[in-house]
Amino acid sequence: MNLKSEHIPRYTYSDYKLWKDDWELIDGFPFSMSPSASGKHQDVSGELFFQIKTKLNNDNCYKKCHSYFELDWIINESSVVRPDIAIVCGSKITDYIKETPLLIVEVISKSSAYRDRIVKKELYEANGVRYYLIADPETKKMEIFELNNGKYKSKKAITGKSTFTLSGDCEIILDFSVIW
Repeated sequence: MNLKSEHIPRYTYSDYKLWKDDWELIDGFPFSMSPSASGKHQDVSGELFFQIKTKLNNDNCYKKCHSYFELDWIINESSVVRPDIAIVCGSKITDYIKETPLLIVEVISKSSAYRDRIVKKELYEANGVRYYLIADPETKKMEIFELNNGKYKSKKAITGKSTFTLSGDCEIILDFSVIW
C-alpha cells in the first residue's frame, strides 16, 4: 500500500520544541538522528571545526563571521536542521541560527548519507547556503558545492586545500588533508 503524502501528519517548530531526543524537521516531516556520532565522525567534525574557528579568528574575519557546532537552524515553521558545522556572518548568535548560513558542513555516515547528499543538499540549495561541504570519512574526501545562480555547482571531491570567500574581505583557506 502506498500512502499519499497528504495522509502523513506534518509537524511544525512548535511540535519540534516538545520532542525528546535528537530530531530534524524538513518540510514538516520528522527525521530521527542517530543517538551518537561515531568516533571517526567526531574526529573529522572536531578537526574541521577547530580549523574553521582558527581561520575565522584571523584579521580579515575577526568578529565578522562565526562558526557553530551542531546548532539548530530554524529555516521556517516546518523545517529545522542541525548541521554539523555552520558559518554565519554578522552578529554572534546566542540561541539558534535564524538566518541562512554562508557555509555548512555535514560529515556523512552510512545512516545519514541519503539525507545529507539528497534531502539536505536540496534544502540548503533552495535556502541559499553559498557553500555546502560533505565530508566523507570513509573515502577521506570532501565534496564541495557552491551556489551559482540559485543552483549548486559541484567541484571535484578534494583532499587538499580550498578557498571560501564568506563576506567582503573575509576569506578562509581550509586544508582538508589534515582532517583525515
